[in-house]
Amino acid sequence: MEIFANHAHVFPEDVREEGSVDNLLRLMDACGIARAVCFAPFRSQVEDAGYTEPNDWLMQKIHDEPRLVGFACINPMDEDAIDRLIMAVGIGLKGCKLHPAFDKFDILDKCAMDFYAAADGLDMPLDFHTGPHWWRIRDYLPIKFDEIAFKHPGLSMVFEHLGGRPFYEDMLAVLGNNLPIGAPGNLYGGIASVLQRDYQKLWYLGIERVAEAIYILGEDMPIYGLDFPYNTVEHIKSDIEQLKTLELSDEAFAKLFGGNLERLIAGPSQASGFTAPGE
Repeated sequence: MEIFANHAHVFPEDVREEGSVDNLLRLMDACGIARAVCFAPFRSQVEDAGYTEPNDWLMQKIHDEPRLVGFACINPMDEDAIDRLIMAVGIGLKGCKLHPAFDKFDILDKCAMDFYAAADGLDMPLDFHTGPHWWRIRDYLPIKFDEIAFKHPGLSMVFEHLGGRPFYEDMLAVLGNNLPIGAPGNLYGGIASVLQRDYQKLWYLGIERVAEAIYILGEDMPIYGLDFPYNTVEHIKSDIEQLKTLELSDEAFAKLFGGNLERLIAGPSQASGFTAPGE
C-alpha cells in the first residue's frame, strides 16, 4: 500500500536546512512514503531572508516534483490575506495551513471569519493546528471550531493533532457534531505528532485514543501526517508501525494513509468518487 502523507513544513535551505525539500524527499524514501503534502513557511519565518511570498516560493520549488503537493500558509489577520489566498488557488496550491497560536489570532475574529468565507467560496481546504502551543489558549480553544463549521458547513477543514492531549475530547465533540452519519464528510482529524509519548507530551494521544477516535467518528475522518521536520525518520517509522496495529479493514487503512487526503484535495465536486491508494 502506498502512503500519501499530509503535514510537512518545508523551508528554503538557507533558512532551515533540515526542513528543505530535498531532506523531505530523503525522509520519504527512508520511511516508504510515496507522496506528501508540504506547507509553505510562515511569512514571518522567511521574509527577513528575502522570501516575501513564501507561497509562490513553494510552488516554484515543487513545480516539477510529482511526489509533492503544495499548501499555502497564510495569517488570516493580514490585510492581504484574502488576496494571497486567491493567488494561492491561482498558482495551483491545493489547501492552506493556518496556525492560530503561531500567528496569535482569535479563530472567531471577524477578519478570520471573512477569510474562512473566502476559502469556502474558493473550495480551498483549510488545515488548522489545534492544541496548546505557547499562546493564549482562549484564542484557539478547539471547541470554537464548532462555530466555524456551523457557519460554513461546506468548508473542508483538517484539525491537526485532534486537539492535543488537553483538548482531545473537545475535538471529538466538534467533529462528531458536524460530521454526517454513515457518509464521508468534509471535516478531518490530523493524525500527526500524537504517538510519541516522551517527545510529544502536550500532543500525545497514544494508539488507543486514535483507535477510539476512528471508532467514534468513522474511517473517513483520519488523515496521517508527518509533521516534518519536527519528527525524525525514527519517529515516523514508529508512528506507521503503531498505526498498522489498528484493527481496520484494508479499505480503512487505505483511507488513513492517503485516501482521505486525496478526497480532501479533490474538492467537493469530486469527493464522492475518489479512489484510495491501494484499492
